[in-house]
Parts: sequence; C-alpha cells; structure tokens
Amino acid sequence: MKPALPLCCKPAAFNLLSRQLPALSSPDALLEGAIAISMHELDGVRPDVVDRALQGYANLVRKRVRGDQPQALLAHLHELLFDELEMKGNTADYYSSGNSYLPVVLKSRRGLPITLSLLYKVVAERLGLRVHGIGLPGHFVVAVESGDSTGNAMLVDPFRGGQTVSPAEVHERLRDNFGPEIEWSDEMLTPVSNLHWLTRMLQNLLHIFGGAGQYQNVAAMLEMEMLLWPGQTHLQRDLALVLARLDQAEAASVWLEHYLKSNPDDPQRQDLARLLDVLSA
Repeated sequence: MKPALPLCCKPAAFNLLSRQLPALSSPDALLEGAIAISMHELDGVRPDVVDRALQGYANLVRKRVRGDQPQALLAHLHELLFDELEMKGNTADYYSSGNSYLPVVLKSRRGLPITLSLLYKVVAERLGLRVHGIGLPGHFVVAVESGDSTGNAMLVDPFRGGQTVSPAEVHERLRDNFGPEIEWSDEMLTPVSNLHWLTRMLQNLLHIFGGAGQYQNVAAMLEMEMLLWPGQTHLQRDLALVLARLDQAEAASVWLEHYLKSNPDDPQRQDLARLLDVLSA
C-alpha cells in the first residue's frame, strides 16, 4: 500500500490543490491552484484576500472605461499594471522562490514571467478579455485575443512591463537565449492548459529548491505534481529518492517498491533494487 500524502507538503496547500482537480480547466482552478502552490512555503495565505486584490485591479480598470471596447480596456489595464503599479520581472533576484508565489508578487510587484502572466490573465479575463498562456522555452508570455473577426492575437510580455512582441521577435529572443540552432515552430505559440501551467510553476520551484539543497521542499513540490499527474510513475521514484535523502526510509522504501513493481523494465532497476534493500534493512 502506498503511504498517504502529503508527507512533506503542508496539508492546507496539498488539499487546496487537490480540490481543484475535478474542474482543473476552469479559470478559478488555475488561480486557486497557483495560490495552493504558494501555501506550502508561506504562512497565513488567504485565497479570498488574493482574489479580492485581483478583483480590485479589475474594478479600477472598469471604472476608467465606458463600455466594453477591448482596446480601451486593454490600454487602461496596461496603464494600471505597468505604468502605475510598475509590475515587471524580478531581474535582481530571479531565482527567489517568492517570484513564483502570487501573494508575494502582488505585494512586491515583481515576479517570474509565468507568475506575472497569471496575474495579467486573471485580471484581464475579469474585464471580459480573452487571454491565453504561452509557455515558450525558458520564458512565458500571454496572447490576448483581438476580439474582432480576424481572430488575431497580440503577444504581451508581462515580465518586460507589458511589452508587445511579434512572433518574429519571440523567435529572435529564443535564438539569443538558446543559440541559432534552436528550431522554431508556430506550435510554440499554442496556448498551454491549466494543467501544464501549474506543472511548469511546480517545475520552476523544483529547480530552485533542488539547486539550494532544500529537499523537504523538493519532496513537497513532487507531492503536488503527483496530484496533477497521478499516472506519471517516475514521480513516485523521484519522491522515493528525495525521501531517502531526508532519512524517511520507511516511506521511501514503500514508494520505491511500488514504483519498481509497476516499472520492471527501468534501466536503473538493479541500482534502485539495491537502494530498496538498504532502505528496507
């Protein structure tokens, strides 16, 4: 039998994310899921307070615009977020975990591309605009639908203060970041699902915590990712290995044994089996 989760993630965070799973494609689930991710490391986070802050931004924009003209709403949205509040990327402390947490970003007005894009999307959609997340390699932007018959979308980079970019400029930036050999495809501009959006937030944190040797937090992020991807058994292996580092031998051995039973052809099976023997001794 698998051990009950969570072992390392704070129950309030784990349970809030779990409650989003039945309707994960909804806008509310994306927001609540992002808040849940922040609640593992942050104490005292209240989802209703975060929600009211975002709604407050939408209300301010709405008061400044007569009617529902998309271009006017968009102009005033950018004026509020990027001119008045001066929201932009945290280039001075990019790898701080706080940049991934919406409650922190709302206070500091600095964050990662993916968190600022989420903030932008939530506020814009409460104004009636249609916004999609675009998960580029190494970066995250949003696509704002024009609302006219052309079906065109405008790419906005919240990390760079709401700067608009063309697909050609996106391609050029990717080449600058990854080299001229990177292959471009229009599929890179395909909107991401809420599932992939939240997963990418967790993977960013896994990278940050792993690099800092914060294995308790690594395990917590893996537990949340297992909620999102219950069929991805490699996460069970990864959690077992992290739990072994944390000297939680009993839980590590149970997860590792469960993984090996369902993955008999793992190329590292012999090494993993030897580790299981040590953990079970």
